[in-house]
Amino acid sequence: MNIPGFFKKTGLILAFAAALAGCGKTIGPQAETPDLRGETSITQVFNGGPQGNMTRIQGAALQAKESYRASGKIIIEGDVPAKSSINVDSGKLLVTGNVGDGVSIHVSQPIKTHNENYPDFCYGYDFMAGKFKYSYKFSGCDHTVTDGLKYNDSEAAVEIKGNVGKDVSISTPGKIVIHGQQLANKHQLAPAALKKAGS
Repeated sequence: MNIPGFFKKTGLILAFAAALAGCGKTIGPQAETPDLRGETSITQVFNGGPQGNMTRIQGAALQAKESYRASGKIIIEGDVPAKSSINVDSGKLLVTGNVGDGVSIHVSQPIKTHNENYPDFCYGYDFMAGKFKYSYKFSGCDHTVTDGLKYNDSEAAVEIKGNVGKDVSISTPGKIVIHGQQLANKHQLAPAALKKAGS
């Protein structure tokens, strides 16, 4: 075994894992710089949901080609620079200005699910030859079924008041509104409460 080479490869793997774990700069109360901390207040982020953070920052605090992460409701006053990425966990994003070319936006929202058990091919443990082994077999399997968005909230998950550049990617299970117009979103989910009422 080449020990120096082994440690070199292991170091690269750990560095990659660390980069994934700490993906991007934080926006909000835990941010390293005052500009990214912005102004945070406590509000009801989702209609019918618990209280959470609403953070307001200036677009000038963001840099091109940089990644940012946040949670709750995020308001960016001004523009989002080109080739930056913004990942908002369990919240909403409002941009009052423009979004530059090549920007990536992902906003997750709370989703309600339930488990169902029915026959299918699935992984499970079997006791064979005196050992527990992981195997793929046909049996009763648990499946997670998505019911829809947890909260019945009429606000957009992503709202952009200005212009949107080329090659912009927006992913969210909620509504996307640009210039006051709701866009078609193939990943949009209906609120779980509405789904049950209609079924």
